Amino acid sequence: KILPKTKKAVVSTQSTGEPSCTFTDEERAALTVRIQNAGTEVVEAKAGGGSATLSMAYAGARFAFALLQAMNGAKNIVECSYVESDVTDLQFFSTPLLLGPNGIEQNLGMGTLIDFEQEALEAMKPELSGSIAKGIKFANQ
Repeated sequence: KILPKTKKAVVSTQSTGEPSCTFTDEERAALTVRIQNAGTEVVEAKAGGGSATLSMAYAGARFAFALLQAMNGAKNIVECSYVESDVTDLQFFSTPLLLGPNGIEQNLGMGTLIDFEQEALEAMKPELSGSIAKGIKFANQ
């Protein structure tokens, strides 16, 4: 999955998953909406008793533990992260990364996207580009 902060910019790359699976166009569209709204579903399931921050905390901890394993010599450690990247024409992007003793050893990219995913990727770029610009401006203040 390509997961930026805003749900409008979430692109679910179901075709690149392992093990591979296939969906009808209707199933793919419905699943994409569920993935885009996953945070909202968590909040609704908690009936106003909290947010989806535990999911974000888990993702952060998982990445940190994976990075520490890789830096201590473990091999073939792959995690997704939002990093400065040349995978697209956007300055930052989230993709699977091969981690090693020096941090990021290789950006594994997105793989080959099907038309549905490529169209979603192109549609989300303006919004993500705006978010990147805001983030850079904030960081430089």
